[in-house]
Amino acid sequence: MATIKDVAREAGVGVGTASRALSGNGSIHPDTKKKIDEVAEKLGFVPNQQARNLKKQSSGCIALIVPTIFHPFFAKAALYFENEIYALGYRMVVVSSQDNRAKEKVMLNMIKQQRVDGIIFVTHYDHDSLDPSLPVVSIDRHLGAGIPYVTSNNYEASRAVVERLLAKGAKNVACVCGDPVVESETIYRYKAYVDVMQEHGLPVRLLKKAFDHGQEPEMIREFFEKFPETDGIFAGTDMLALAAYHVATQMGRKIPEDVQIIGFDGVLDKWQTLPSLTTVQQNIPEMAKAGVELLMKRIRGEETPARVEIPACIIDGDTAK
Repeated sequence: MATIKDVAREAGVGVGTASRALSGNGSIHPDTKKKIDEVAEKLGFVPNQQARNLKKQSSGCIALIVPTIFHPFFAKAALYFENEIYALGYRMVVVSSQDNRAKEKVMLNMIKQQRVDGIIFVTHYDHDSLDPSLPVVSIDRHLGAGIPYVTSNNYEASRAVVERLLAKGAKNVACVCGDPVVESETIYRYKAYVDVMQEHGLPVRLLKKAFDHGQEPEMIREFFEKFPETDGIFAGTDMLALAAYHVATQMGRKIPEDVQIIGFDGVLDKWQTLPSLTTVQQNIPEMAKAGVELLMKRIRGEETPARVEIPACIIDGDTAK
């Protein structure tokens, strides 16, 4: 196996120059770097990443911890986070906690054990003992003072779609949402619904409860049993909205003539054909970029804002007028 000395000798440079060129550290003339890279490729030189990381006191790895990779939102988030992290020269490991709080605690200890340099964390649980000085960034969730998070303009975007349902003729607008255990910005989705309905002097038809991913159809059936008169639905996620479409169709109700449905997330564009869902689309690429920027600052020990908000937008589809 070729060594750094072999590369340096073949390229006609010193070992230090070859090392700096291949590691990306230090100023190297572009022509010299190109020559060294070509020699390294020709000789099949493989850098000793472990030794390099030890020297830098870095694992070279970032962890993304999500409740489940099965959900389209987390799958899309993983794609964009990996793009941002790879561009900075890091590797990313994705951990599906499967909504297991104990598993999340174990994975958070990876930072203390220096197995990862930082963590992007999405959880459905509270972690009171989380050290606020650790390089952790959250998505939507409030993990306590000192842990920054990235979110969307949940309240404003949700108000806009509820007002739209009313303006488009829905008389009995209802809302179905998850009820997170941990303090989360997602609660502003149903809070916005309640505020709009009360401002219009209309009855509130709200079903919110904690549920596991994959239980959306059961929750929607419960929803229709409780509010059968519903002709407009604001669903807290796209998966709930899609479940509402299928359950309502099975009940013989036409979409959007009998029931208008608007979701939240905007992640089903690559997962479905028809119907196309009217939804609030979160800007996941920008959320990933902001999250990684926050994490890099945390890793470097720099100050960060407590909250970064990325605007969402309404995407027109077939499920609302």
